[in-house]
Amino acid sequence: MPRRILLLIVAILAAGLLAGAGCLVWIAKRAEPIYAGSLAIPGLEAPVRVRYGPQAVPTIEADSLHDLLFAQGYIVARERMWQMDLLRRLAGGRLAEVFGPRVLPADRFFRTMGLAREAERSLAALSEGDRGLLASYAAGVNAFRTEATAERRLPLEYLVVRAEPASWTPQDSLLIGGYMAWSQSYNLRSELTFLRLAARIGPERARELFPTDAGIPAPEVSPELVRELAQEQGRSAPRSDLQGPTIEPVLEIVAGLGLPLPAAASNGWAVNGPRTADGEALLANDPHLAGSMPGIWFMSELIGPELHVAGASLPGVPLVMIGHNRDLAWGFTSTIADTQDLFVERLMPDGKHVERANGRSEPIETRTERIAVKGADPVDLVIRSTGNGVIVNDILGPITKTPMDLPSLDTPRLLALRETNDLPDRAFAGLLRLNRAETLEQAGEAILELRHVVLNLMSAHRDGGIALQVSGVLPQRGKGSGAFPSPGWVDGYAWQGLVPQTRNPRRVDPPGAALITANNRIVPVDYPVTISNAWMAPFRAARIAERLDAAGPLTPETMADIQTDRISTHARLAQAALHGIAIDLQAVDQAAWNIAAEELLAWDGDMAGSSRSAAFYALLEPALYRALYEDELGDDLQAMTAMAMFAYSPLQEMLRSGRSSFWDDVTTRWTEGPAEIWARALKAAKADLDARIRNPEDARLDRIRTLTFPHAFGTLPLLGRLFNVGPIGVGGHADTVNLMKPMPLAPEAPVFIPSMRVVYTPADWARTRGVLPLGQSGHLFSPHRADQLDAWLTGGTFPWPWNGPSEQETIGVLMLAPGL
Repeated sequence: MPRRILLLIVAILAAGLLAGAGCLVWIAKRAEPIYAGSLAIPGLEAPVRVRYGPQAVPTIEADSLHDLLFAQGYIVARERMWQMDLLRRLAGGRLAEVFGPRVLPADRFFRTMGLAREAERSLAALSEGDRGLLASYAAGVNAFRTEATAERRLPLEYLVVRAEPASWTPQDSLLIGGYMAWSQSYNLRSELTFLRLAARIGPERARELFPTDAGIPAPEVSPELVRELAQEQGRSAPRSDLQGPTIEPVLEIVAGLGLPLPAAASNGWAVNGPRTADGEALLANDPHLAGSMPGIWFMSELIGPELHVAGASLPGVPLVMIGHNRDLAWGFTSTIADTQDLFVERLMPDGKHVERANGRSEPIETRTERIAVKGADPVDLVIRSTGNGVIVNDILGPITKTPMDLPSLDTPRLLALRETNDLPDRAFAGLLRLNRAETLEQAGEAILELRHVVLNLMSAHRDGGIALQVSGVLPQRGKGSGAFPSPGWVDGYAWQGLVPQTRNPRRVDPPGAALITANNRIVPVDYPVTISNAWMAPFRAARIAERLDAAGPLTPETMADIQTDRISTHARLAQAALHGIAIDLQAVDQAAWNIAAEELLAWDGDMAGSSRSAAFYALLEPALYRALYEDELGDDLQAMTAMAMFAYSPLQEMLRSGRSSFWDDVTTRWTEGPAEIWARALKAAKADLDARIRNPEDARLDRIRTLTFPHAFGTLPLLGRLFNVGPIGVGGHADTVNLMKPMPLAPEAPVFIPSMRVVYTPADWARTRGVLPLGQSGHLFSPHRADQLDAWLTGGTFPWPWNGPSEQETIGVLMLAPGL
């Protein structure tokens, strides 16, 4: 081919690519909102003023609650319509309408969980006035939807999937809130994992992998279940009906779409009185959630009649979820409560009943839901349930050949999931009361309306008071602890109802002038109510307490600095364990001891991005998991470690006590001990580090650990990196206050991060500062898509709005007027 023709072809192709890229940018920029000017919006009753600060945080001022929430819905939808739409589709089991058959496992799962039905129950349980406020927010969202559709200014994502958003409803707002509440429950995954492990190594040894807390083993497994599992032990393929079910395919779909994964974490602490420089109350909060593009929070200030609040809302949900009003500030951490129980059900020969005690049986109830699937025929999903809950075998396993195949419905044993949703949730009513609360007592009473999620409410008042109140409802169990599945055919194990909320933990102005929650145990061991069977390790809480005690009089700046602390107390535990076996390790493998001495033992535990020792330690943890457990767990090691992310892990207990029945490698002819296992792990971690980074001088944590904020289109060929944010080299670790939590066997990729940091100053709200990981906007080329990222990475913060931005800081004033 002549060179001239070849060059012409290349030029045409390049021009086509440039034209395509230019068209992409034009479509994306066209969808971005304006921040100054005036707009006529049908549905408003009176003018609304919106002032935007430097990070595009709006202060919305209206003369009525209807207009205030209408405007909030409109303003949030302008920046996050795609995210809101995706969240309601996930929770309602309607992803396949847009993404086709590949996401059917997620749709089946969430249809079976019944979150959409719960949203309808919740709406019906609200007062007419509260329903009206939800309708006002929905009307604002729909005003934007109608406007953007007519003007062809919908976000770019809708062009990619060739779809338009459906009308927003009050149920949709409750549905998103319901999903976020459901995502704080982790016991389904834990109990499914137990069944897998028990079938492989037996229930007693599997129980060792589920410690409740430091030095406290898991509760006993019911003897009836032990007998039922005895016939399963040692089976690996094919999986049995008790081994097969797994939630992992559903979670992979959620993560692949850049949506919030189920997670249970966060830091929150409040101090007052003699602890602070001015005797005032201070409150710090950083909720830990999966990183995503866009982030999960939207910042705003709302000013209207009988309501003045500022803080973070969930896109699609009215009001402020985490923030403050004139009188008090509030934040949340996960309580790590056990609110889900699995029951093993024996299916009767007719396939329509399950076995009960004394020769009795109970009919299985069924309902059918039709799932629309883009590019394929609809799928009819049969959802079965018993008195012990909804059947999960039908949606979780056994693993099917293709997403269109439904699991078999003839398994002889079923797994029923019981949850604390006997009463309809009244979360919106509680959120409204919290936004309006004037006292700590009112705030505590307000969150008891959040029945379907158990959280620690941390609050601080402008008069100097601080408080902790646990929300939600807890199960009143019969026999059994709820830590492991219960036999449904035996009398006494069924739930007896719900624990009265008067027994939920509450603390006000403690003697030590500090309240600290970091998903650790918050009640004594002998507390009369079982709140959790798997508290998270107290490493972050202990480090926060250590920093508070060492700081002297506390200031907002001190509190913010503690939020970025990277010292790993877990690493200190590993160092102490190594010192404890020093003589044995040197005798067994001097080279391994040399690695420990060189890479770990002289290190201060700082998980800084620039640290080589931090990089080595990040690789040592997965090496220890493999050296300890892989010989016996095989391919179930991944499931065990994933479960251990949100609990006190067996590895942590092993490091603390030095005791474990897993020290021996069962694949060898001799019996190993701690020294031999440590030697293998140390050598494996060193080899892994050398393989990842060839030049020893370049070995540092941020070269092997990179953070990506995934978007729903982040895996698209060519365009994926455009939609994602990252990868970005980072420090931090799973147990540091400045949390960067990867999957335990994949240390290179943090999944859970601080989704927001804020320090509240109730004595003077103008001093309150916070930061988001990315920014306010979900639009691809918006200047506010990731304009807070650098500050978030380096520990910086921005003033949170109160009474709007100053005239100098205002980037625009948008007037919304009633339209026809």
